[in-house]
Amino acid sequence: MYIPSSGQTRRDVLVAAGAAGVTSLTGCLGRVAGRSTRDHKQDAPVGPVTGAWPTYQHDFANTGATTDHGPSNEATSEGVAAGDTKLATSVALADGRGFVGYSDGDGDAGAYRGFELGDSNASWTVEYSAGKSTPTLAGNAMFVSTAEFLAAYDARDGALCWRTNVGGYGSTTNAPVLAEDTLLDDSGETVYGRNPATGKERWQYDAGGSGTALAARDGVAYTVVGANHEDAGVAALDPATGEENWRRDDLPQSHTTLTVDDRNLYYAAHQGAVYALSLDDGTTQWTASVPLPEDGSAYVAVADGNLHVQSPDGKLAAFDTADGSVGWRRTLNAPSGPRSRPPVIAGDVRYVLCDQALYALDAATGAVHWSHALDVQPALTSAPAIRGTALYYAGRDDGVFRVASTH
Repeated sequence: MYIPSSGQTRRDVLVAAGAAGVTSLTGCLGRVAGRSTRDHKQDAPVGPVTGAWPTYQHDFANTGATTDHGPSNEATSEGVAAGDTKLATSVALADGRGFVGYSDGDGDAGAYRGFELGDSNASWTVEYSAGKSTPTLAGNAMFVSTAEFLAAYDARDGALCWRTNVGGYGSTTNAPVLAEDTLLDDSGETVYGRNPATGKERWQYDAGGSGTALAARDGVAYTVVGANHEDAGVAALDPATGEENWRRDDLPQSHTTLTVDDRNLYYAAHQGAVYALSLDDGTTQWTASVPLPEDGSAYVAVADGNLHVQSPDGKLAAFDTADGSVGWRRTLNAPSGPRSRPPVIAGDVRYVLCDQALYALDAATGAVHWSHALDVQPALTSAPAIRGTALYYAGRDDGVFRVASTH
């Protein structure tokens, strides 16, 4: 099922979807344009962003890194929530609860679900069949971006707080971002800044039609910009006002998320290199690459001065964030690669989630410590999430699974 966004052709969307390993195909693609409306039921119970894995790739800088340890080589797998999850978001984790969006792949059924991570079977669902972002959690508020709307729910029971049809984009990676007490969302053409409690618009920024990608760190937000998929770039914004700090328009197209550390902004070009850009003005500091399959893109995480890069078919590398020098390279000997799932870093371990197994590598050397065969294949678009000594993912057809240490 295909739902076009305003100003976006079917060819544009299919090109982007193929390049990103169909990462935005959680039901319908893109977003639905329409007259601006906002339905305010109650203020969202917004609080600190303190959960174990409260948004896509752990934080708003998309680092994919946590100080938690993740599972060990004596891990076991178990299901923790049901759902028809042929296509799914990443699992968001906070305050003893998990949250996921899933679809049946045909655009006929789907939902957002909140569930307990302990012994309780308590859960709630908000039915919605089309494209969904990974949830973002802040206190007891859950923010989501879909093909039709941007919304805030009460994470405790799924009650709607507010919803607006302007903004929103049905991509797993397009989790709403909180920065400087402002909720940021990318519609694929426009970045919106809103009051997170009420959803009221504060500002908007014309990002062009290059796709959705937002990141924020240290009081600055970053977005992909461009007139189309051939002419792309990035811009740095003040998240409180939407004012542009700087903008660069001469980069190749990109279909993956932006990642930020305290040194660089990382931009992965489609079918090309990863660019390390200056946080001050966007100038290129260095580039690095891994071999990519036809129509493929690189996926990244960053921790401890190393940029971890991988291809959809299992080519892995780590680069020094100071100068791009190679720390290590490896080809993962897996029957099927990680596809469009990014790596995650937990302590000194790099986890790679493939279709048939979870791999744990030494983050510093790339040596494979162990692998764990999966009973259930991950859903097409679900990236891993870490909480303590457990890793969570949405399994194809069978809901959410946890790979956890037994001691």
